[in-house]
Amino acid sequence: MRIRTIVAGIAALALLAGCGDSGGTTGTPTTATQSSSTSDSGGAPKIENPLDVKAFEADPCSTVTPAQVEAFGLPGVTGRVNTTSPGASCAWLGLSIPAKMAPSVTILPEGTNLSTILPNKDTTYEKFESLPAIQGYPTYMALVADSRKNGYCSVLVGVSEQKALLISLQSDQGSPRFADPCAAITEFANLAVTTIKAGAK
Repeated sequence: MRIRTIVAGIAALALLAGCGDSGGTTGTPTTATQSSSTSDSGGAPKIENPLDVKAFEADPCSTVTPAQVEAFGLPGVTGRVNTTSPGASCAWLGLSIPAKMAPSVTILPEGTNLSTILPNKDTTYEKFESLPAIQGYPTYMALVADSRKNGYCSVLVGVSEQKALLISLQSDQGSPRFADPCAAITEFANLAVTTIKAGAK
């Protein structure tokens, strides 16, 4: 039941993110603020070095490598494609092991990106705020319902002006990541960006 709830939540978040008018090695998140320049649509930051995610849409579980997943604290956990998501999505379901957490990566579908999300952030999300860019890519905490105290957090990362990632974490009490799920999922998002950058070269 818990697994079904998690994957259903991923789908709901991806759908809500798109509501509104349309207009490996590990790296480290940058501490720079978001770019002050914006694209022509929706006030979204301009992305100077866009990433091509087409290959990862065909295989979303390749966005984070097995070595990265193990280093994150999920040894032996393999990704499962979430076929109910409106975008290409993978979840690593580790709630039943001592890590007690389940991160996921969703590549949001065509037409759902920062330029369509940002104009509707106040009506779509209970908590939405800018975070330090990850390797130069604009990043936002994006919570339809603010469940951080329950071990949940999700972030949006714009990887091109057409594409964004929604990266989420559900953790349970007893997980080493429970107290700060947003720091944990930002770390996982950094892993995904690292892998996508390597694949895009």
